[in-house]
Amino acid sequence: MELLPSFCVAFLTFFWSTCAVVPGLVMASSRPDPVKEGPFSKPKQASHVGKRVQHVKGNSHKNCSKQGSIFTPRWHDIRRDIDEALRCYRSLRVVKGLRDKVSNNHGMSPEQGKCSGLILHKRLGSLLKSLGKWLNTTKQIGCVAGIEVGDEFHWRGELCIVGLHNDFQRGIGCIPSLDGRIWATSIVDSGRYDSATTNSASSDEITYCGEGENPVFGVKKKKKLKDQKLVGGNLALMNSMVDRKPVRVIRRYNHSRNANDSGYKFIYEGLYRVAKYWKEIRADSGTCVYKFKLVRMEDHQQYDSEWKKKNVGHHCH
Repeated sequence: MELLPSFCVAFLTFFWSTCAVVPGLVMASSRPDPVKEGPFSKPKQASHVGKRVQHVKGNSHKNCSKQGSIFTPRWHDIRRDIDEALRCYRSLRVVKGLRDKVSNNHGMSPEQGKCSGLILHKRLGSLLKSLGKWLNTTKQIGCVAGIEVGDEFHWRGELCIVGLHNDFQRGIGCIPSLDGRIWATSIVDSGRYDSATTNSASSDEITYCGEGENPVFGVKKKKKLKDQKLVGGNLALMNSMVDRKPVRVIRRYNHSRNANDSGYKFIYEGLYRVAKYWKEIRADSGTCVYKFKLVRMEDHQQYDSEWKKKNVGHHCH
C-alpha cells in the first residue's frame, strides 16, 4: 500500500515533464476560444468598438491574456437587437404582406401604388420605428454601441435604424454643437460624387467630395451647375477638422459576397479625423467643389472610453 503513492508521484512527474517537452501533449489550453464572427459576416479588422482596450508593454506572448478587450453586457444586448432589427428590415422589404400587416396593426396608412426605392426604405424605417426596433436613436459623435469596424449592411436605411448614419439620403450626417455650430457625425460614400474613396484600394486615407451641385445625381442635366458652398454638411466637416471631432465613415462596395440583390453593400470603416480640406475646379463644368481628406484614427484613440470622454464629452442631441 505504501508503494501506490510513490508510484503516483513518479507517474505524474513523468507526465508533466513530457508535456513540457512534447508540443501539443497538453490536456486543455487555458487560452479562451476565439470569438466567433458576429451577425454582420465581415471578418474583423482592428475591431474594438465598445470595448475597453488595454495596451500592455513587454512580451506580447506572455501578456496576451491581458490584452484582450472586453465587451460590456449592454453592448452585447444592443448588438443582438441590431441583428434582429436587420432581419426584420430585410423581411419587410421583400414581403408586402408583412408590411401591410404591421401597418394595419399600428394604425398606419396603407401603401399607395408601387412602393420602391427611397420611398420604400423610408416606409420600412417608419414600420420598424412603430415596432420599437430603432437603436441608438440619440445622435452622437464617435462610436455607436453594438457596431464594429467591418460590419456590413445591405441598404442605406439600415444605417439609419441602427444609428450609424442619421439620414436616408444625404451623405453627411450632422449634429449641432452647444454654441450653435454644427459638426459632422458620419459620412456615407455611395459613389454618387466624384470622390476618390470608392476607387481607393486603401481605407487609411480617403478623399471625400463635399455635398451639393452633383452632376451625377440630384441635378437636372439642363440645369447649370453652381459652385459648392461651405454650408450644411460641408461646413460641418470643416468644423470637425477645426475642433478635432471624429467622423464615422461608411463606404459602398460593389461586391458579390453578402451583397444585396442589387450587387452592392455598405461597410463601416471606423472613425476618421478630417485632416484638411480644399477647393477644386471640376474639369467638366469649371465649377468649384470642396474636397476633404480623412485619415483613419489609431485604434487606441478611436475606441478608448477615456479619450471619448475627454474629446467628445456630452455633445449629443
